[in-house]
Amino acid sequence: MDLVIIKRTLGVVSLGLGLVAVAAPRRLAKFVGLSSDEESVATFGAREIAAGAGLLSPVRPGPWFWLRVGGDAMFLFTLGKATGRDNPKRGAAMAAAVVVGAVVAVDILLAAHAMLNRHEDEAAAQ
Repeated sequence: MDLVIIKRTLGVVSLGLGLVAVAAPRRLAKFVGLSSDEESVATFGAREIAAGAGLLSPVRPGPWFWLRVGGDAMFLFTLGKATGRDNPKRGAAMAAAVVVGAVVAVDILLAAHAMLNRHEDEAAAQ
């Protein structure tokens, strides 16, 4: 597994998602049925930007993978509120929850891999 390529790819993706969430929190919240959680979406966006910057910096990626796990888990919890039967955008919220759930799983695997393979984690600090 090439952690350098993975960390750079996730860094760019995190920055992109974070910028969208910070620039248009209302639109993104409305898209997934979180009409009253614009502030949460903007906060999650800021966290994505921080994670992206950390992953693109010349440091070990392991701790940044764990930051993504925590942030994604919080977003997943927030999306859970939007999957209620009273939400007209319930389908979009459920689809987003499935995607975020898959991302959480990948981030956990990456974080655990970096933690268990310290030499790879340290070598990826470039």
